[in-house]
Amino acid sequence: MINFQRFVSWLFPDRRLERETAREREFILAANSLKTLKVTPEGGMSIDPEELRDQIIASRQQLKHLVHKPGAPRRPFEAATGLLASPSVETPVGAMDCIEVVAWRRLHSGGAVRYLCLQSTSTGRFAVATASLFSDGTQSIPTWIEANTAKHVANAIQNDHLRWLATVSEAMDAWDANL
Repeated sequence: MINFQRFVSWLFPDRRLERETAREREFILAANSLKTLKVTPEGGMSIDPEELRDQIIASRQQLKHLVHKPGAPRRPFEAATGLLASPSVETPVGAMDCIEVVAWRRLHSGGAVRYLCLQSTSTGRFAVATASLFSDGTQSIPTWIEANTAKHVANAIQNDHLRWLATVSEAMDAWDANL
């Protein structure tokens, strides 16, 4: 049987990237290290949730140095493109120092609005970059415009069209008030 497997692997070599095979090996080692993992003959798997919870907590503790808490002090971000200033925020927000946040709001008419917001990682404040209206199961703007969302966000950042507020809800309300 071993000779047959060698012959098959010689005929059909694994053409995946090395990082894919390494990731697969890491997964197999991690799965094999679980003590309560059970596999049924049909291919089903079960694991004790307590063991999984313990593994997650241990991993979080091991990697917590990579996570930045929004309220914690940190060194200032220096963007090459400059800083954005807004009258509704005391501290300037770095142009490249944002996280994209998507928020939805249900309308009384039955439609919904999808807001693409930015959150400053240095101040924790929010600003709406674009919004899309969905009603009767269809989107109000053509898909070719929606495909340029990244361009709209970049233009909003560069042209200082963003109003930075403390919560996502306040930012969505301010966006609606400007319409």
